[in-house]
Order: sequence, then C-alpha cells, then structure tokens
Amino acid sequence: MRTAERPRRMPQKSRTGCQNCKTRKIKCGEELPTCLHCARRGDVCDLATRTAQQSASSSRGSDERSISSPLTVTSSTTAASILDSSTESLPLNILDLELLHHYNTSTYSTLSSDPAMRNYFLESVPRLGFSHPYVLHALLALSASHVAHFRPESRGHYHACAKVHHGKATTVAAPLLMNITEEERIPMYFFSIFTLFISFASLRDEGYPSFDGDDVIPAWFSLFRGVRTILASGNGAIYRSSLAFFFTHSRVNDTWFQVQLDFEPILDFQRHLASIRSESAQNQQLLVDTFEDLRRALYFFYVEELGDGARVRSMFTWMYRVTDDFVALLQAKNQDALSILAFACVLLHQLDYKWWMQGWGTHLLGRIYAALDEVHRFWIRWPIQQIGWIPPR
Repeated sequence: MRTAERPRRMPQKSRTGCQNCKTRKIKCGEELPTCLHCARRGDVCDLATRTAQQSASSSRGSDERSISSPLTVTSSTTAASILDSSTESLPLNILDLELLHHYNTSTYSTLSSDPAMRNYFLESVPRLGFSHPYVLHALLALSASHVAHFRPESRGHYHACAKVHHGKATTVAAPLLMNITEEERIPMYFFSIFTLFISFASLRDEGYPSFDGDDVIPAWFSLFRGVRTILASGNGAIYRSSLAFFFTHSRVNDTWFQVQLDFEPILDFQRHLASIRSESAQNQQLLVDTFEDLRRALYFFYVEELGDGARVRSMFTWMYRVTDDFVALLQAKNQDALSILAFACVLLHQLDYKWWMQGWGTHLLGRIYAALDEVHRFWIRWPIQQIGWIPPR
C-alpha cells in the first residue's frame, strides 16, 4: 500500500534582508547597521532603519495588549512625551559606535607619542567632529582602517566601511579646500591629516589604490599638498591658533637647518647630484636642496635619538618641504629624483612599526628600483642595504 505523499515544503524566504539586496536578487547577510553588500558598493542600506521600525511597532503592540499598573502607564506616557515620531524611528548605528569607541580607546594613541597631542586627538578632535561632521566621518574612516589592519578575517568589511565614511567626508571637505575660512581651518587640518593616515594605511586595501597604474609616486605624496595648503592659508594663521603647540617647541624644528647625516654613501650621492651636467641649473639645484633636506630628516633617525615623535615629525617635515617642482620630476620619472625618493624609503622602513606605515619602505623601493636604469640602481645601494631588500634577479 502506497503511503500518501507529504506535500513538499517550500524553502522559507527571508523577509528581513535589505531592499537593495532584494532588488538585486542576492542573499543579504543582514549585518547591522549596513549589510556587507551595501557597504562594498557604497549604497545606503535600509536594514537598520526597518529593523528599528519593526521593533518599535512590535513594542507598541505589546504595550497596547498588556494591562499596566498606574505607575507603568505614567512611565509610558512620560517616555512618549519625550520621544516624538521622528526620534522613535531613528536607528542606533552600532557599527559607527563601535568605530568611535575603537578610536577613543586605541586609534587616537597611535597618531602621536606626545601626551598633549594625544589628549587633543582623544578629547578635542571628536568634539570638533560633532560640529563639523566631515571630520567625524574621516575619524570613523581612520578607525575602520585601523580595525581592518588587525582583523584580517573582516578586513574587506572594515575597508568598505572606511571607504564609505571617507567618501562622505571628502564630498564635503574637498570644496572647502578652495577657500579655507578661519572657522574651517582647524577642522580641515584634521580632515587632511586623517586622510593622510588613511592613505598610508591603504597599502593592503584593494579598493583604495595606493598608486595610479604603474606610477611610482604614492597617493599620499600628492595628498600632502593639501596639508601644505591648509597650513599656509591665512598667512600661516594655524601657527597662531589654539593648535600652535602641534608645530612649536620641537627639537626637530629648532635644529632642522643645523644638522645633516654625513655617512659616506650619502655624501657620495650628493657629490653625484652636484656634478650632473644633463639637467638645467634650476633642476640640479632643486635636486641638491631636496636631498639636503632629506639628510636632515635622516639625522634624527641615525644620530640624535629623540624618540618616536621626533622621527615622525622629521619625516613629515621633509614631506612638507618637498616642492611641486620636485614632484613634477618624479612624475616625469627623472632618474635622480627617483633615486632621492629611494633614500626616503629608509625613513618609511624605520617607521615600519607604525601600523599605518607597515610595508611601505620595501614596497616603494621595489617600484622605484624597477623604474631605474642600471647606473642609478648603483646609486641606491645604501637604501637597499639599510632596508634589507633583495632586488629581483
């Protein structure tokens, strides 16, 4: 006797995914506050909003069905009078809170070793972000990059979050760079600094290209022009502002023009620059001046040990002093300019213990080496030896 066939059960469809995933007919991971698919594409995910609305609706229905004591009714009435219809549906963005918490407990302390500057990054910069949201978006983007660095299993997710937040920050901040007002000067400075750190940290982020095609110049090298623009605005007004302590009372600043590293391989290369006949007198002087500044930065890594802060400051000081004309030589793949940049890779490698700088010394040196002829590969033997990099055969 045949057994009656049971009706086949249809697979239960998920009705909780976001609208974007439903439209594209892909499975939504339902991560809150934004699903991974939306984060990767930079789309606005409605998952958190609809979840909050469903919870609020369920809660109201439960309250209406229950029999409450007078005290409970009074409490409910009080809460209802405080929360209007616009705030009831406001979602709690757990991811942003996580990133803000991570910044306040970890990321801020990696940005400076100076106690006063650290405290400013911890206390003042987030508060600045509440009145200038583009600063807050940049802060959250940097925090997401930091988390991505130490959580490889979730790296793609946090890199996507960093990209979304930094995109929102840039949309607002980029136009302000054309006309920096007194009110926006300090907020724009921190936006530019956070952008610089994000660019440094992007070496492992496939969605944030560190170079343009086969270009040798990293993205952060060009981004430093924005920092220079902000510092120079208002005739250097930021140096006279409440942020002046960021730039003054530094041994690096006080002795910059008095010191230079004088190791023999470095002096040999400088003599080579001084003897060039294939360049115009203007370009030759530009190469010599840029390399002399680099020797000053190297001094604080090899001779006078002033700690972590002096090292970072000396590297940034050299980058700040690099002119647009020198960058133009790099873009033209001038062999001597690229060789100078190879010497600068030593600075990057010496800071490899910084999470945002890891890998840059060897990676950039490899790209420069590939762009040099045999003669100039000879001149960069010292950087190769200092970094411990092995050229390809």
